[in-house]
Order: sequence, then structure tokens, then C-alpha cells
Amino acid sequence: MQKLLYFSLLFILFSACDKDNNDVADVANVTFAFDMNINGQPIEYGTVYDLNGTAISFDIASFYVGGLELTLDNGDVIDFANNYLLADLGNSFNVNNSFEVAAIQKAKFFVGVDSVTNSQTEMDFTQRPTSDPLGIQDPSMHWNWNTGYKFLRVDGDVDTDGDGTVDTGVAYHLGSNALLKSFDMPLNIQLERGANTLYFSLDLQTLFSGVDVSTELDTHTGNNLPLAMRLHDNLGTAISLRK
Repeated sequence: MQKLLYFSLLFILFSACDKDNNDVADVANVTFAFDMNINGQPIEYGTVYDLNGTAISFDIASFYVGGLELTLDNGDVIDFANNYLLADLGNSFNVNNSFEVAAIQKAKFFVGVDSVTNSQTEMDFTQRPTSDPLGIQDPSMHWNWNTGYKFLRVDGDVDTDGDGTVDTGVAYHLGSNALLKSFDMPLNIQLERGANTLYFSLDLQTLFSGVDVSTELDTHTGNNLPLAMRLHDNLGTAISLRK
């Protein structure tokens, strides 16, 4: 069963008055869903998959999305830059905004956390409400007050001896201001009346392109920066936005 992480936004879309001078409101319900897949299969935690010939299972696959802006074909820019999304199976977020019905021509966002928030004080962090994606998470999406947030975290188990059974834990954690990944995506997505779903899709096959997960078992960024940089570079093509 496909599992999606839903980030639901209610967009109230206004149209002109009709010929009888009655106000007509067009309402579009837009859901942002996080589709994490491997070999075209939506992932489920604990299920074993084949990744470039190596058996692998996942315990967590999470990442932060911030700075989201949508540019419409009428030139309007819908700004959600003050809202962070934490992509993980089972999370959901609701944000309200209003704009005219139009096609989405471009999306700007980044994977990570802005430098100011990433260097906040311990008090700032611990006083965030439990509903805040930037607050305390379990499993943790934060290191400590010197190194800040884990922008992306993928943990699981892999087969290291080639017998097809996962036997060793792996942990791939990206962070630090230098590894914030920006996206500026051209799109052509027409919103319709009623339900619309847009998918932030993370292709784990692409994320781990050029990585031998049977031998390259972990990076916490600072301890294995070359591997962290390869994963960071792969993010550019591993994440897409589609309808």
C-alpha cells in the first residue's frame, strides 16, 4: 500500500462576479504529498529492496523543505517561505492562503534549514512547540548547538556479505549551512477546481547513485564529507515536483 506524507494546504481561489452580480468562489483543495520511492516502488519502513544489487531496508527517510515559493502564470508569487515541511511518512501540515486560479510555472524551495535557524540557541530550540517541524523530533533531526539540524536523514540496514539478508546498520545524515540544497524548478501544473495533489518525490535510487551502500555505511557530514557531498549533489536530480 502506497504511503504518502501529506502536507495539505487550502487555497481559496476567487473569481469575478457572475452576470447576476452573485459572488462566485472557486475553491481548490491542494495536497502536497511526499512520495519516497526506490526503483519506482513507494517505500515502506522495514521492507527490503534492491538498491544497485544490494539488499537494503529503511527505518527513516526524512528531510526538511523550506523557502517554498510558487510562481503562477499571471506573475503572482505565492510565498510559503516562513513554513517548514518535515517530510516523513505519517506527518501532515495545514497552511491556509488565497490566490487566483492559475497554472504553477515555477517552484523555488530548498532542502535544509536556513542559516539563522540552524544556529539558534538551545533555548530557542527547546521552546518550540511539539507541533513545530523544527522542534524536537523522534527520531532526532538535530545534532547539537554547534552543528544544528540534520537536513536529510536516511537510516536503515544493508546486506554487507551478499547473501541477500540485511545485517548491518547504515546512517546517512546531511547538515551544515554549506550543504543546504536550493531548487528552482520550471513547472507547468494547472490547478483545477476541487482536489489537486502535488508530489515532492524523493527517488532513493537516484539519491544513492554512485554510492556502494554495502561498504559506504555512513556519513554524519563532518566524519565523511566526501560521501555527504555526493549525496548532496545527487539531491538535485533525486527530488522532483509533479502532479
